[in-house]
Amino acid sequence: MASQSKIGSRDELTEEIKRLESTEGSAIKPNLPKVELEEIDYTPPSDEYIKINAEKDLKNYYDTGIAGVKKDWEESGRELERKRAAYESGRDGELRELDSLYKTAARAIDSDVIKRGMARSSVAAVEKGALEREYLGKNASVIEAYGKNISDIDTELASLGAKLSSALNDFNLSYAAKLNEKIGELKAARDKRESEVKEFNNDVRRKQAELEYQRLKNENSLYSAEISNKKKAQTLDDLPAERRDAIYRAVYDTMDSYLSNMTPAEAEIELNSHSVYRAHLSNYYYNKLYEKYGRAVK
Repeated sequence: MASQSKIGSRDELTEEIKRLESTEGSAIKPNLPKVELEEIDYTPPSDEYIKINAEKDLKNYYDTGIAGVKKDWEESGRELERKRAAYESGRDGELRELDSLYKTAARAIDSDVIKRGMARSSVAAVEKGALEREYLGKNASVIEAYGKNISDIDTELASLGAKLSSALNDFNLSYAAKLNEKIGELKAARDKRESEVKEFNNDVRRKQAELEYQRLKNENSLYSAEISNKKKAQTLDDLPAERRDAIYRAVYDTMDSYLSNMTPAEAEIELNSHSVYRAHLSNYYYNKLYEKYGRAVK
């Protein structure tokens, strides 16, 4: 393209021609596309997050375990209460039976002494006294025997609270060990994943650096080759045809603009008297310029 500024002298024309030829023939550094490799974005979970997840994983185990301990405790209590009631029932039954036997025996003694006419005799009193002592002895033995069993059960019932606390403590210790084991597993999995991601990303960065190095190397190689080609292209004839023609066309437009400001006679003298026009145009553009300005209108 011709310069937009007005050229007032041949020296200015020459400088503009140099500028056009220099600009059009300069080497441009290529900008090759950059390949971006993708890294893995991984944020390792915190110890607190891992602990919460471990507790979630073991929640069913914990709830079931606590419920099982309490169920066993309740069943033990009910079983002891059942045994205690059974002992009390057995004791009361034997005492009723002893009382019935005692009363029956006492009536028999009264009937016998009457039959023998000894109602006012001390024999009846002696026999009934012996019967009563026997009754009281057996009654005490029954109460004592059952009383020991009932007392043992009462002792067990009283210790149930302590046994529940002990069982819950044992379970909590077991749960704590299981929780620590689970936390250890989750931390190991986290550390393994973190190590894998770090290794992968480091490998990606190495490859990225290699790609970038190669990209810049290729850019520089292409740029150096372009500069070398430009240095070899000492004249317009050494340039590719399309670029060479573009320069000739721009130079022609500049010369045309410069000559158009002269009279036809002046333009004819200018064109025929100075080699700058012939030296910087192809045959096509020079002939075109000559046809327009090289022959003054007669």
